Amino acid sequence: VMTALLVLNIVSVRWSLRLLNVFAVVKMVTLLIVSFTGFLLMVGAIKRTPGTNWSRGFSGTHLDARSFASAMTRLFWSWEGWSNVGYVVGEVRNVKRNLPLSLGLAMSVLAVLYMLANVAYFSIIPLEDIDNGTLLAAQFMDRVFGTTMGQQVLPACIGISILGVVMSELFGGGRLMYSAGKTGFVPYGAMLGEIHPRFGTPVYALLIIWALSLVFLFAPPPGQAFDLLVELVQEGMWYFYALTAFGVIVLRRRLPRYPLRRFRSPVFLAGIFGVLSFALGVLQFYPPAQIPGKEDPSVPYYLAPLLGVLFMALCAIPWYLRMWRYVNKTGVQLLAWIDEEEQEVLQMTEED
Repeated sequence: VMTALLVLNIVSVRWSLRLLNVFAVVKMVTLLIVSFTGFLLMVGAIKRTPGTNWSRGFSGTHLDARSFASAMTRLFWSWEGWSNVGYVVGEVRNVKRNLPLSLGLAMSVLAVLYMLANVAYFSIIPLEDIDNGTLLAAQFMDRVFGTTMGQQVLPACIGISILGVVMSELFGGGRLMYSAGKTGFVPYGAMLGEIHPRFGTPVYALLIIWALSLVFLFAPPPGQAFDLLVELVQEGMWYFYALTAFGVIVLRRRLPRYPLRRFRSPVFLAGIFGVLSFALGVLQFYPPAQIPGKEDPSVPYYLAPLLGVLFMALCAIPWYLRMWRYVNKTGVQLLAWIDEEEQEVLQMTEED
């Protein structure tokens, strides 16, 4: 399936985007069904025996730093795919208008749908079954509409939604790899920065993303090793988010009126997000609360965030070798393209 998506990404940008829209529609329709059903349950239009979750309040829960950070990590992970929008702004028309409009509208709609979906889950599924390893949406559909919806239709919709995630990672990741190759940030970048003369797509960059995806998918054994890899990515992303936010602030101070900047984010929002991201990354190292009756995990709680920090430290090595040692040794200016594009924009502005 991933290979078929790769071929489509290579052959046609237009049909790739159309398929992405189809996947998004399926996800939205599924969320709408769950959310609207939950609303009908709340107002009594659908008669079901009410659960006791709402009357319990927060009894039996624990408020500790580690649990808060873990919950926020899972919460942000559900929005993670939208970060790919920043990788494909080159494919967007009128970025200054369409980027904040699409992100704001999409985030607002999804926030409401996610909230209503969680209300629906909490209203129907007993608290004891929420963490039993079965998908909450499948349990919800099974209890409300029967086994056909819960065990056949909904899993198919979830599978289509996952295909949308894979498609977006190929599409966005390929453009990111293409940009890194075109600017010379990676060795042998000339090949990665090539565009197919017929299809107009970054073929080699897409192939690299496809190959790396297969390695991460099949190399780790299923079970705890694969779960650890997922947690490493999830919990380590906070430091990248923090560095990105602080980098925006630095660039805004150094280049307050940069002509190539087509979108400006508020500095105070970038600062808040950067501080919050760094704090959540640090909180991952706090020990979790002890819950009576629940077995301790066999993998230490600090292993995933520790590996994430080590991975970031290791990334500094190729960055130094390429961006500093290579530049000093060869005299190649890897950032010369910024000045070239700036001059082109200034020339176009003067002509207008």
